[in-house]
Amino acid sequence: MAFKKWFAEYLQQDQLQIDRLLNDETATHFLIAWSLFESRCFEGFAKPEKFHAFASDVTENDAFQNEDFLESGKHFHSRYQDKHRYNNLMHRQSSPKLKDILSTQFESLSDYQIIFMLLFIVYRFRCNIFHGNKGVESWLKYKEQINLCLIVMQSLISLTTGTNKKYSQTK
Repeated sequence: MAFKKWFAEYLQQDQLQIDRLLNDETATHFLIAWSLFESRCFEGFAKPEKFHAFASDVTENDAFQNEDFLESGKHFHSRYQDKHRYNNLMHRQSSPKLKDILSTQFESLSDYQIIFMLLFIVYRFRCNIFHGNKGVESWLKYKEQINLCLIVMQSLISLTTGTNKKYSQTK
């Protein structure tokens, strides 16, 4: 059976939606970047318990430049002020730390808080994509946000490349 047909049947989605998804590089880029991001930065298994240590270490890295994260940070901070969007992102998961960050004015956030927020949001996008909480058609609907997640992952992968530090344990 051809992949596209199998994939459409497996996801119980219309073949046209699968064609649209596979013809758009956004989802493919996200999946590739996530694989690199998770393996490079989190020894193959990213989970919220590791985000504190990672965010702390990244923001203490001499090469860290907060300008690389401000556009994505501002966008997501503003976006998830909306309770409906926040609930849609989180899908029954909670993070008091993320809620605190989102309830603080963006201009008052530390670099650590911005990175922590971005890690959590990228992680939740990954969960929503991989675990099927969103239909295939929504992957293209959230293209702008997925592209911002890509920028965050690319920046973090590049920032941590060349270091031996792994974020397998919480501090």
